[in-house]
Amino acid sequence: MKIKKIVIKSSESSFAELMDFAKKFERGEKVTPLISESFESLEAVRKMLSDGRLELWRTIRDKKPNSITELTKMVGRNFSDVHQDLNVLVSVGLVCLRKPKNAQTRALKPVSLADKLEFEVA
Repeated sequence: MKIKKIVIKSSESSFAELMDFAKKFERGEKVTPLISESFESLEAVRKMLSDGRLELWRTIRDKKPNSITELTKMVGRNFSDVHQDLNVLVSVGLVCLRKPKNAQTRALKPVSLADKLEFEVA
């Protein structure tokens, strides 16, 4: 099961973590990748992961549409709005858009990169 972690922490904490990472990297020490999906507040998470975007992600994860057009029909929304929301889901690493194997069109297939979301408050 692939779990995507969303972290809520202060900007000061994020900056300190980044500085520590940079210092270790400069010294040639082994470093673990930083979590890129961190937010300063629950409100910021809610803006990024709205109910409509979570519905899209769940539909992609559970029903595995073959194209964005097919996804729009599944959720009953217009293409433009779905495409905008997909770009947000791609930016937070929940979804990627792939060209289907043996595709004869330019259609992209939305694919979920996680089976479950996990939230952490630091």
